[in-house]
Amino acid sequence: MKKFSYVLFLLFFISTSYTVRAQVTLSGFVQDASSGERLAGAIVNTGNIGTTTNTYGFYSLQVPQGTVQLQVRYLGYAPLHLSLKHVSADSTLTLKLQPLARQLQEVTVTAEKVTDLQQANRLSMRSSELKQLPRLMGEADLIKALQLMPGVQAGREGSSDFIVRGGSPDQNLILLDGVPVYNVAHLLGMFSVFNPDAIKSVDAIKGGFPAPYGGRLSSVVDVQLKEGNNQQFSGEGAVGLISSKLMLEGPIGNEKTSFLVAARRTYLDVLAAAAAAMSDETISNYNFYDLNAKINHTFSPSSRLYLSIYGGQDAYTDEQEFSISAAKEVQKYKMRWGNFTGALRWNHVFGPKLFSNTTLTYSQYHFAQQSEVESLQLNRSVNYDSGIKDWGGRMDFDYLPHDRHRVRFGGSYIFHTFRPEATTLQTDSLTFRTNSFETIRAHEFYTYADDRIQLGERLQASLGIHFSGFAVNGELYTSLQPRLALGYTSQKGVSVRASYATMAQYLHLLSNTSSGTPTDIWVPATDKVKPQRSWQATLGGATVMGQQWELTSDLYYKEMKDVAEFKDGADFISEFFRSGPETNFANFVAPPYQTRIVSGKGWSYGSEWMLRKRQGRTTGWLGYTLAWSWRQLDSINFNQKYPYTYDSRHSISVVANHQLTDKLSIGSSWVYRTGYVTTLPLASYKAYNEPIYQPGTSHPYIKTVDYLGERNNYRMPSYHRLDLSMTHTKKKKWGERSWNISVYNAYNRKNPYFMHLSQPSASSNGNSSRRLYQVSLFPVLPSVSYGFKF
Repeated sequence: MKKFSYVLFLLFFISTSYTVRAQVTLSGFVQDASSGERLAGAIVNTGNIGTTTNTYGFYSLQVPQGTVQLQVRYLGYAPLHLSLKHVSADSTLTLKLQPLARQLQEVTVTAEKVTDLQQANRLSMRSSELKQLPRLMGEADLIKALQLMPGVQAGREGSSDFIVRGGSPDQNLILLDGVPVYNVAHLLGMFSVFNPDAIKSVDAIKGGFPAPYGGRLSSVVDVQLKEGNNQQFSGEGAVGLISSKLMLEGPIGNEKTSFLVAARRTYLDVLAAAAAAMSDETISNYNFYDLNAKINHTFSPSSRLYLSIYGGQDAYTDEQEFSISAAKEVQKYKMRWGNFTGALRWNHVFGPKLFSNTTLTYSQYHFAQQSEVESLQLNRSVNYDSGIKDWGGRMDFDYLPHDRHRVRFGGSYIFHTFRPEATTLQTDSLTFRTNSFETIRAHEFYTYADDRIQLGERLQASLGIHFSGFAVNGELYTSLQPRLALGYTSQKGVSVRASYATMAQYLHLLSNTSSGTPTDIWVPATDKVKPQRSWQATLGGATVMGQQWELTSDLYYKEMKDVAEFKDGADFISEFFRSGPETNFANFVAPPYQTRIVSGKGWSYGSEWMLRKRQGRTTGWLGYTLAWSWRQLDSINFNQKYPYTYDSRHSISVVANHQLTDKLSIGSSWVYRTGYVTTLPLASYKAYNEPIYQPGTSHPYIKTVDYLGERNNYRMPSYHRLDLSMTHTKKKKWGERSWNISVYNAYNRKNPYFMHLSQPSASSNGNSSRRLYQVSLFPVLPSVSYGFKF
């Protein structure tokens, strides 16, 4: 740490050793002129010096006294040019940009003189870009869009899991208006919980993590919701094949207060009920809903208050009736899961150089599962619950002492309540409850500081420190995490950047299946289970090609330790809900999860390339990733390293959108990746079990035993898929309407969901050949949706 502090002091000394002319500070917010939305990441410069707005649209820029030529640029908006005369004192100025309705003409992309380290290892996307992509079942989806980016891979097909640079799904910190969301899946992963109509912007950070972020090892996905139009009342919505949605926003009284409400619900349950009525059969029932609500009030140009709420839930029910020995038995199954989050945020500008954001947060995730059996002989029910609840608070400050420094500092505290597992068995005469581990309460905190330093006209550095702690069961874990990033831009606009970051994660997600279902449970590090830790180094570059295309490339290497997984064969949920006379009551008394997991290390490395065009008639990108990912855990695979479940050597994504006319646009995406790995038996043999004597026989019970060999010893076939879409938009007196037709998996590729071997015949004595079968999930799926704006 002494060397790190010395480097920080040296860079600070170099950056402040330049002669500074008499200067004043321009500060304020950049916002959408038509809605009042504040714009994060807008570029404000005077030609020689420049800055970008922070997450909340605030900028602060030192300029020489006298006449100032100010330029403001933001993707999707007309550039703003202002000539400010006789600037002699600090001034506050709100900069309003006009949105471009349709970009049918090419727009020149210019390279910045100094590389912006905030954009290194970062993928950004806006709501308008999400809606241009082909849709699954008529729904544009944020997570599906992120899975098309280099360095980001989808989990099993149809799931909302995503894997970043060899990490696991739980190593992604997903924030909704600054609040962690613990499960982002609707419809068992087909859709995410994020309504694209309510989203303003998305930033996904893969490495070189800025000091304000922590708590996960692999990525940060920061989703910001719209603030609500404070200029006029408006709305938009859509009707699709399986769901509909509506978003309303507008001012309340005057432009000082605005609101936003966005709701979405599926009607699969209505369709299922209608089908059941027509067929006179019982059909499984499923539905989900979600609701986003946001209100903000401006007290003064320097003070603004926001309240945002999200709530959503999925529900699945199934009922089957059987006849057993002329007696009727009814089996019922229910499963519910959902999130609720809330954030109360206060923005305040203390002066032209100091901006603050104070946030109170709440987050809850709950999963419940119930199985009931009703018969003349016995009525029995089994209930399983799991959940996590957080209360927290955070303060963040942006301090801009002069144009060569941008300092951020702050801290956070979260009070966690974990309920990993609670099971209740109830019969006509007995009630039995068991917790594999009691409710756990933990305290998590962090503090941070970083400084983005301009070392010269073309050289920039970011130095930061993040200190975190986690108190649980009388144990206190702490982590000191240095962060460093450097960037250099040549005269020709070619930039080179490097970064180093360490991270700590105090939570584990224990997965019972490989499909990313809601049965996965969140558990904390305890006095017996260590937190996960990692470090990552990256080296990359970027350049603008032909004034239209941007090419970026990154090399990365990441090491992780104390990653956790269930031991082989430690699945428990399937036993809880196995009905019938074979149910083993002892399986309900599950041992604590700490005794069912093992930990070890992991590492990954690779290269990412992306060629992207974001403006003009044709937009899109070409991405390629070459990657390796490994694990080595105690008592698994004979303590030898093995490829991680989501190890995929080559990944390619091609995304293209073209505006044919001002009414008609087409879009497409094609993805390819090397198949994931799985474990299949290498051989099988007959083995004698303990003798089980049945009436009329004295033969011992013989069972088939599979020899698995190494973990993840088989690579499944490659995955590839083409999606197409066409959107027709037409102006109406009341606003705008649009029709979208999308085709998912256009050439009907049968991609592997999982693989399994057939069982040997009972009379083969283990000598019969066994066939390998592939289970696929989605065939070609066309969809249509009707959208409207007013």
